Amino acid sequence: MKEADLYLSPDQIERLLNGLHAFHEGYGALETLLDERRERLLLDGFRELLGCFFEEQAASAPVVESLAGTYHSAHIPFALLMGSFNHIKAELTQSVAANTDEPLRHYREIDETFERIKRDTARAYLLCEVREPDHLPAKILQEKILIRLYIEWLEAINRAIRDDDLSGYPLEPADQSPFHAALRYPESMLICLDLKLCDQILEQHRLITQQSSILYAMLCAGRFEQAYIAYQDMVRKVAELLNLLSVLYFESQTNRINRFFNFLQAALYLPGRKFLSVINLRDLGRLNKLYGTDVGDRALDCVDGVLQAEAEANRAWLVHTRGIAGDFYLIGCDTDAETVQALLRRIHREVVARCSEALPTDIDLLYRGIELTDLNELTTENMHLLVQYLTDQAREADVQVLTGEEHTRAMVDWLKAQYHKSLDLQAKLTPEQTDIFIQPLVTLDNRRRIHAFEVLGRFRDGEGHISAGLFIDDIIAMGLAAEFDRLVLEAVARHAPALSRITRRLFINVSADSLERDDYLATLVRILEGPLKDFEVVLELTEQVLLERRARVGELHRRHGLVFAIDDFGTGYSTLQTVIELALDGSVRYLKLDGSLTRDITTSMANQHIMQITRQMAQALGLETVVEFVETREQAGTLESMRMDFGQGYLLGVPDPVPIWLGKLNYLESRLPPGGAESFTL
Repeated sequence: MKEADLYLSPDQIERLLNGLHAFHEGYGALETLLDERRERLLLDGFRELLGCFFEEQAASAPVVESLAGTYHSAHIPFALLMGSFNHIKAELTQSVAANTDEPLRHYREIDETFERIKRDTARAYLLCEVREPDHLPAKILQEKILIRLYIEWLEAINRAIRDDDLSGYPLEPADQSPFHAALRYPESMLICLDLKLCDQILEQHRLITQQSSILYAMLCAGRFEQAYIAYQDMVRKVAELLNLLSVLYFESQTNRINRFFNFLQAALYLPGRKFLSVINLRDLGRLNKLYGTDVGDRALDCVDGVLQAEAEANRAWLVHTRGIAGDFYLIGCDTDAETVQALLRRIHREVVARCSEALPTDIDLLYRGIELTDLNELTTENMHLLVQYLTDQAREADVQVLTGEEHTRAMVDWLKAQYHKSLDLQAKLTPEQTDIFIQPLVTLDNRRRIHAFEVLGRFRDGEGHISAGLFIDDIIAMGLAAEFDRLVLEAVARHAPALSRITRRLFINVSADSLERDDYLATLVRILEGPLKDFEVVLELTEQVLLERRARVGELHRRHGLVFAIDDFGTGYSTLQTVIELALDGSVRYLKLDGSLTRDITTSMANQHIMQITRQMAQALGLETVVEFVETREQAGTLESMRMDFGQGYLLGVPDPVPIWLGKLNYLESRLPPGGAESFTL
């Protein structure tokens, strides 16, 4: 047993299963996806699984594998099975939250156990599928906006055909359709962005609208035989897209908190300002004790109703979810602090007025928001800590929406302090715990071709990763920079076969200490002559390191043919003479311009002048420029007009693990015609 106080009695298990049966009935699953026999089989399996739920993985794994095989053989839909897991998890989490003193700690334990079981089940289903392929369409959730828009669009086509009046036929380009606009809403991106499926959905939509145009042409020409074939093909494609959307909506709806936080991580890469807000129902515990949990639940439902109405009214920039202990989370995308602050005040007024009238006592809210625009990355653990941070801030501060560098720095310092309580950097500096992400450098022209990838060090953290940049100051202070750089090199070598299918040019950061360490240099040379022998490797140095290690840079270039990029160029450490000398002898090939210049490039004439002067100097010296932190189309357009060479930033490609980038590029290549260009756009 993991915890003596976490135990499921037979009576508790039966209550959970009764709730699951009611869940199936409420979603109409018993009418569309399950008959009585298969639901009984599903419930019996869950009874067995819950009986060993809190046992060690080795004890529960055989049960999971056996049940997955049984469920697949009985054609129990995968989406329904995952939804059932999520429902049981939600019910169990609420029960634990209401009956323990540390609900967040137990929530993480329950969440991790369920996610492991779901992963094991998904793997078993996948194995069954590849042996015995089958197609199981999901139930369509017609009230969801993307599905509703498609159903309305298809009905307009049907109506035009039925009425023999093509004036109402929805003939529109894919990128001008209501569906395309709605896919940019946060509530839509929540179901697909972190899963890397938004582009796939857009591509399917484009193919459907193309088929619709063919159908329209056939109808106008009176070629009804061809029109019938085109219609059938179009409807088949629509059904496939609706099935995908249904599965994504269903999974998101039954696993809302995880999907919400995953979306927030992915949304950091989107253009525009981003805000996270937390709303707490004040004194929920006291409310439950004085009036019963029924009143507490009604209060939470009332708050949720107010938030849902606001989300629907502001769906172009707002999405929300309900937490686990009387709190609610909101994400605002591409908006401003004043709008978020007005929203929070409006929600507070509406809740106090509407909900207090429907309850035997008045209720109140605590709320706080913070801007996340300048954060590079957040882990899942960061998300839970951010909720705690904002909850604490709501009790202490008067400012409702925290913005600006001062508040961002305070938040990051607080997160680092929380990590330092539990993170052992020495333990993280191992081959097993050190991994890499990669991010592309892309041409700033109308082709948007990938020129190279930068390697970014990461620490493994459970199923996810932590950005090593969060701890780089500590790594340097502890004298561990060279060891970390060496482990990153070893990780690059491990990924070399996959990297060779992605790129032949890598940018790798190196610290000042590493350049003076014989063991690091020996590792570098060994890997360059071994796994990376067919790669062009560019080492990135800051201006300060370049100036301090000028002789070593020249030596490495002469002896091993290494070339360098000056990172964060423009921060004022290097001299023009040093840059000229290194450029002329071939040591330096790239100038990476500091990202602080990019932020205001569309409005700051001073920044534009600095960029222009740097480009002219680089061109004269035979160097190429790389502009960091390109996050908006306006920035990219300005830089393109200035004829900068390459860009790097969230707009052009986000940092991701090597396997994910391999999948992305395979997908992009699959869209090229046979014998297409050697390179392709992102």
